[in-house]
Amino acid sequence: NTSLENNYMSLVNADVEKHFPNALKKKVGESLIRDLVPGDKISVKLEQKHVKSEVIEILPQMKSAYLSFEDYPSLYDEYQPYELIRLPTGAEIPPDEIKPGIVVIDISNSNEYRAKIQSVMNGPMARVKLTVSQHEMTRLVSPAMILGRYVPLKRKSKKTSAKNGIDIATAKTEEMSPPIMRPTKAGQFVEVGRRGAARVTKVHGEPASHVDVCFVLGNVHSDSMIPIDTVQLAPELDPESGRSRRQASKKKSEAKTDSSDASKKLACGLVSPSSVGVSD
Repeated sequence: NTSLENNYMSLVNADVEKHFPNALKKKVGESLIRDLVPGDKISVKLEQKHVKSEVIEILPQMKSAYLSFEDYPSLYDEYQPYELIRLPTGAEIPPDEIKPGIVVIDISNSNEYRAKIQSVMNGPMARVKLTVSQHEMTRLVSPAMILGRYVPLKRKSKKTSAKNGIDIATAKTEEMSPPIMRPTKAGQFVEVGRRGAARVTKVHGEPASHVDVCFVLGNVHSDSMIPIDTVQLAPELDPESGRSRRQASKKKSEAKTDSSDASKKLACGLVSPSSVGVSD
């Protein structure tokens, strides 16, 4: 009945299987962790739910152990680097003897909690600040826990009926708009939220779940593993398409000008339609 447990239980509409059904199978985190920088917002798997997290630092290579603490639920399980775990006697443990199943103590704080090693990790890790409803905490997360870049959930607006006082859930205005088209292959042009126009360089998954893009304008030239739900197919943003339209418009304008000049010549008597092909 701690703050963490209460806030975790208060999370609604945050099931991993519902919002990230393919992230774990496609190992999204293994590709994304190489591109993350401090300040990036990501979604992280915490038990069976996903939570918003902010990257504090990326650790390219770290040996760590995943600990399950005695007398605490699995919500408190976490990674700790080898140098912060000891035998219950307080003795240091040689790295090659740190294996799943042995009992250790976590010396990352003064309480020195007892725990059992569930697994070990030797690879890139991210230190992040997790936001669990109103509770915040800092933890190490492995690539397998990274589900993708954070995308705020869309909410539905409510209108209250003046007659019977019943709350009727109504779709937002975007549901009345034409269906949003998503990119399916490299080379297509898309709109990436407020970040502007970009060209798709790679599509991940079948069906597509993430894309790599190269921005047309701005300081950020490219980005990778962007969730497909955050990009919208926008062929009108293709610079070549705009150039073609301008050329077509120019030809059409020139054609109108030629037609207008011909009419003026007829009106002035410079060319007589009745005289064409007529001889005395």
